[in-house]
Amino acid sequence: MARESVSTSTTIPKDVIIVGGSLSALMQGLVLERFTTDKPPSHMAGVCLGPDVLRLLGRYDRAATIPLGIRAELLQSVDREGRRRPFLHIHRIMSSWDALYFRLRANFDGLATEYIPSPPGPRPLEGESIASAKARARYQVGQEVVDIRPASEGRVSVSIVDVSGEVGKRELAADLVLGADGPNSVVRKVFVPPGLADRRYANYVAWRGVVPELQASKETREIFSKNITYFVLKAEGAHAIVYNIPGDAGSVATGQRLLNFCLYLNVAPGCLDEIMTDSAGVRHQISGPPNKVHPEVWAQQKASARRVLPAPYVEIMDKIASPFVHLITDYCSPRASFLEGKVLLVGDASALLRPHIAFSTNQAAYQALLTERLVKGELDVAEWEYQVTAATYLHWKRSVWFGQFFQQPLAVALISAVQYWAVAALNRLRTWAGWLSGQAV
Repeated sequence: MARESVSTSTTIPKDVIIVGGSLSALMQGLVLERFTTDKPPSHMAGVCLGPDVLRLLGRYDRAATIPLGIRAELLQSVDREGRRRPFLHIHRIMSSWDALYFRLRANFDGLATEYIPSPPGPRPLEGESIASAKARARYQVGQEVVDIRPASEGRVSVSIVDVSGEVGKRELAADLVLGADGPNSVVRKVFVPPGLADRRYANYVAWRGVVPELQASKETREIFSKNITYFVLKAEGAHAIVYNIPGDAGSVATGQRLLNFCLYLNVAPGCLDEIMTDSAGVRHQISGPPNKVHPEVWAQQKASARRVLPAPYVEIMDKIASPFVHLITDYCSPRASFLEGKVLLVGDASALLRPHIAFSTNQAAYQALLTERLVKGELDVAEWEYQVTAATYLHWKRSVWFGQFFQQPLAVALISAVQYWAVAALNRLRTWAGWLSGQAV
């Protein structure tokens, strides 16, 4: 959780608290000239750098000479014999959560890592000293937000406790609070009534893992190189996807990259206990950590995969050293602004998209750029919320449609498609009328 002070303009809040410390929080902080200092664990996940991410990085990335991702040029499938079936030529930049996180950190607070060994220095505001720029913000780790409420003089009071229990509850005052605290957002729970944006299980899970590309055969590497490759098993309620992401220290050099594997499988809620119970007997609710998947469960998954997946996928799956599993869940908050715009909900805290459209990171960047316009006075709070919620709802509907298409019978997918296209048509009309930004659609 970062607390910052700024006094560059009367339109910019002087004290801002960003609840959370992941990609969305860093993007919000970056456009607001903020700083943080902690390091989260690796997510072992691939991310797609969408147009708004590239816009944000184009303006704020001062380490742009270091490659951030790998260009994917073709969306394709393979048949059961492993033969490629080209579908669509694309131009997407595929990166990893770690590479993007440390790129943002390098620009945000100058953190030196193996990803960015020589980060750019602090960026002082006009008339500000280097020392002041370095000390402009405080980042507090091990803190949990337990309440947010109005305070005197139009400010917001944030109640926090130290998770170690060594320090009692404290109160912080802010002009603006950004809830960027992810799917289990405390900020959302405080302001959004139960039932309106509850996290729900979509009745399927994702098995994930990465493999150094040189561990794969030459033939398999050639199939997956520069491509996003799907294999769909409608009858089994499953589909798999593989693509390249940066390797150690963010390397994009051929031979040093990773093959990112994901297998989606339908699992009824009553059948989750076995796969979500790790090797130590701990039952996880949403995500099981790497290195703790029960060996027998993973062996069963690989045995099942061998019967239905093409050989290139089986080869990659067999070489995954640290698999992990998580439930596919989603929700969408109908609100994103509270307490007259002094509390804003952003990123995965505002809506959790299903992963099939690779848009969550772009959603975070889009919202960060809107927040920049808000604090500059180019948007009022009502317009900011309208732009955020309209775009978020559209892409949430699209992610649900894609998930239903891959995992459910055609009739179910068709219903989701009709719902999505109805929302898309409405948003196009709003864009034509000038009510909605073109970036929102």
